[in-house]
Amino acid sequence: MKSILWLFLPVYLFSNAVYSEGESSKSINIEKRQENFLSHLKNIKAGPLIFDTGGQLRLRYEYYDNYTILGYQPGNSDQLLLERIRLDFSVLFWNRPKLFLQLQDAHAFLTKISDENFPKSNPLEDTLDIRQLYIEWSHIAGTPLGLKIGRQQISYGDQRVFGPGNFGNTGRYAWDAGMLKIDTEWIGTDLWIGKYLRYKTDLWPNPPVEDFLTFVCYAWFKNLPFQLDVFYVLKYDYSGKISGEKGKGNLLSHSIGLQTEGKLFDVIKGGATFVAQTGKYGQDKISALGANAKIGLIIPVPSTPELTAQITWGSGDSNPGDGIHETFDGVFGGRDIYFYGYLSLFFWPNLKDIEFDFSIKPHKTISIFIQYHLFYLDQPKDAWYTTGIKISRIDKNGASGTNLGCETDLRIVWTLWKHLEIMAGFGLFQPGGFVRVTGEAKPASWTFLQGAYSW
Repeated sequence: MKSILWLFLPVYLFSNAVYSEGESSKSINIEKRQENFLSHLKNIKAGPLIFDTGGQLRLRYEYYDNYTILGYQPGNSDQLLLERIRLDFSVLFWNRPKLFLQLQDAHAFLTKISDENFPKSNPLEDTLDIRQLYIEWSHIAGTPLGLKIGRQQISYGDQRVFGPGNFGNTGRYAWDAGMLKIDTEWIGTDLWIGKYLRYKTDLWPNPPVEDFLTFVCYAWFKNLPFQLDVFYVLKYDYSGKISGEKGKGNLLSHSIGLQTEGKLFDVIKGGATFVAQTGKYGQDKISALGANAKIGLIIPVPSTPELTAQITWGSGDSNPGDGIHETFDGVFGGRDIYFYGYLSLFFWPNLKDIEFDFSIKPHKTISIFIQYHLFYLDQPKDAWYTTGIKISRIDKNGASGTNLGCETDLRIVWTLWKHLEIMAGFGLFQPGGFVRVTGEAKPASWTFLQGAYSW
């Protein structure tokens, strides 16, 4: 019942936007009326305080064929009707410290999958809860120092290494964290420590993950002709339940990397990401690598078509018995449809992903995106991993080859006006030799239609 009531909020906003000004404003179009109404919810001044509100209602229908959200399952199908509402409230004190609150309500209908299928964290449902609640203060007393403390979303760069996973219904990562920010003319740096949230429908507020701690140093250079970010990530799982090849223990991993992007003559664009990992995985030594490289061509015509080729590589374990853990873990990277195919059947560990992208904007309100992926295992004795580094299939003898298959994806985005976006997409996975040898293999497809109203 609570979820249904939330659905009336955008209807209320829309109706007020259209009718609140009476007969004299009939000549004003819907977009202008909405903009005028919503402007009353922004930058509300009360003495030294400035209040701001916002949010989004999103509805999405998904149909799965020969797989489900739990993974590749030939012969099975499922459907989802996903609802998510996020409400944002902020207060700015004397133009500097900011208090921010984001409430989230997310639900799934039609599906055969329940909360019991997600013992750690539910990617589909999160009954009205606090997703973000933090205070942020930049350039304290005119210095380069700032603070951001509380429950917060954290992302950097193209979100391949740090991504909140917002395409998912509950979102992948939000953090209980304390952050020190250092912002100078030449470099910006975030130093933070925290735990990411678990989304649980029966707990309020959502609890952070147990027996786990993360420390991050992320820096970006300014005044360069290209983007350059460098970072260090410490993951510490002190549960004692990490099972390595040589026995159980804790996880203590160190990830060091960089990310860069840039353009040349406004028609050629490129980028690269590189991450090296070391440390301890149970009783094993970590030695893993991850990388991405891409180059694209922007054709200077009105519809701005773009062609991009890229390759993503995550190391796998070449010898699952030598006490060296070589499987790359993806850090806290994005796992949305924008990486590794729309069906989300694959993830960065033990993966070679050769990708070709094409996008075009045939109209100022319409964008079309096409992707084609060729997926291979990096090491034949290691597993095919899906999101969450879950094993989909494995041949420990390495006799099934490395060809996982290919995937073709299509997405159309239609921006009706500033606040309303319609998106539709389709993805088709065709299994390769490894999949056919290790079990039942059928083409899998995913279709979705989404509407999002933001204010």
